[in-house]
Amino acid sequence: MNAYELKISLPDDVAATERWGERVGRGLAAGQTVALSGPLGAGKTTFVRGLARGLGVDDPDGVSSPTYLLVVEHAGAPPLMHADAYLPEKLAAFLEDGGLEYLLDADKVVCVEWAENVGNMLPSNALWVFLDHVADGGRELVLRTSSPQDYPATVDWSRNHGSD
Repeated sequence: MNAYELKISLPDDVAATERWGERVGRGLAAGQTVALSGPLGAGKTTFVRGLARGLGVDDPDGVSSPTYLLVVEHAGAPPLMHADAYLPEKLAAFLEDGGLEYLLDADKVVCVEWAENVGNMLPSNALWVFLDHVADGGRELVLRTSSPQDYPATVDWSRNHGSD
């Protein structure tokens, strides 16, 4: 199957970013990895908060940036592992010292912010989420994977994504 990419223009509205995270979260299953990339303030943590809601974690409003904690586990069925590679040396050292097996537990969904800093350590079938600011004040959201068969909801997203 060919690689998959979907580009979405979002309004200047945090809730729109969170709604897209929720849509993605509803389509995820244990063992899947979401790799997030984008500049500071682009909405990565906001997206993960929505994803946590869609996934059904116990306290999605408790999702915040894990920059200095490296990895935060959020209870749910399945649980969500939320990692941050903003400080890539720190996370890379953790992953190399056995943290990779902990982080990529097949019974959990994994989200990694600043994933481009540790991309070579992530599964090749990860769903990449790119967020960026655009000139009109909104955001551009790009969903990309080399393994669309692992993310069947992407077909529905393409047909029904609308503007937010």
